[in-house]
Amino acid sequence: ILRRVHKALFAKDQEIGAVARTSAEKVKAEKIKKSTRGIGVLLSSPQFIVNVVITLILTGICVYLVSQLSSNSEINTFDPFSILEIDSNAEKKEIKKAYKKKSLMYHPDKNPGNSAAEAMFIKVAKAYEALTDETARDNWEKYGNPDGKQNLEVSIGLPTLLLDTSNRNIILLVYLLIMVVLIPLAVYKYYSDSSKYGEKDVMYDTYSWFHHSLNEHTMAKSIPETFAGSAEFREKNMPKSDSEREEISSIMSTVRSHMQKPKINHPILMKGNVLIHSYLLRKTDNLSPQAMEDLNYMLRFSNSLTEAMISICQHQDWLKCAVNCINFGQYMSQAMWIKDSELLQLPHFTQTEVKHCEKGKGGAKTMKQYLEIPDENKKGLADMSAEQKADVIKCCSLIPDIGVETKVFTDDDEDAGVYEGD
Repeated sequence: ILRRVHKALFAKDQEIGAVARTSAEKVKAEKIKKSTRGIGVLLSSPQFIVNVVITLILTGICVYLVSQLSSNSEINTFDPFSILEIDSNAEKKEIKKAYKKKSLMYHPDKNPGNSAAEAMFIKVAKAYEALTDETARDNWEKYGNPDGKQNLEVSIGLPTLLLDTSNRNIILLVYLLIMVVLIPLAVYKYYSDSSKYGEKDVMYDTYSWFHHSLNEHTMAKSIPETFAGSAEFREKNMPKSDSEREEISSIMSTVRSHMQKPKINHPILMKGNVLIHSYLLRKTDNLSPQAMEDLNYMLRFSNSLTEAMISICQHQDWLKCAVNCINFGQYMSQAMWIKDSELLQLPHFTQTEVKHCEKGKGGAKTMKQYLEIPDENKKGLADMSAEQKADVIKCCSLIPDIGVETKVFTDDDEDAGVYEGD
């Protein structure tokens, strides 16, 4: 609860991933802040509300028990003056008068069956003894009790409700309900949920699906269909209305030319495959709010599911398929597809800016070539605003220029050369 409250009310931008380096990132950062910050975010979470309610109830019970312990427990300091409700400098006459009053008030004959009154009657007698008997007073001043030094006893106190014979059947029924129904059900729920997930919190059904659909010759164009069949969003991607099916068919008409022919004609696979292609081709402007929500739900699993596909390729020694899965992960990160130009990674770049950059003298077709061009000579910025140009230049400065050096040798003390048969 405290972690959720901190994240919603006090977390810094860096902690929630809302750091903006360009104007385009500012829009995304604002969306992240809106979805993760504020009281409304906490109140919109049923799980958070349930946790708070349960915590408040348990806290209230603890406070009540502590208050009862502080007022009725034997651990309290024995104070005869407070028991008799007299001043610490009261005379014997006042002490005797207070004792008679209290003893009559809590006498067992006047309070039959009242254990609390009986206990108070004994305390009143001890308080009077501590103030009138020299030995008892000496014990009280030395040990805090008129009976002398006491040994600590620890016992379990049960509410009288549980000891009342008239409640026996109800208590037994509640006990059986908790021990035979609720606890086994909670254990079963926990085990059934946890047993569905393997490495990287990916479901075992997803690993099984990847094993079935991937092979050494799997091409990158068919991986979106494999991704769409993941068990994590099968329930969410099942079309639930005719209007949703019509929307999927409409979207498919705009992305069909870039899709590989589906191997399995299933509504869940078709919907996921179509939504992923609309994202990779940057054609999400016309998606309905529900379709956009479903797409964003799938994208949240993209990293873990891509890693799961790569791990399967590693175990099966499928080099070509592993490379295609790695490339697919890059496509998902950049919202680009196989034939797209690398330059589309730059903010505000569309096909128009890419064509302008590629043509003519000093043109650039790769990101490396574009980064090598001085900022003042970079193409594709003519129709952009000053803020958009600054975003492009900033993005270019953030892309690392990595150099790789390789060396081939044999691990031999005598000769590090490479020979036939090594």
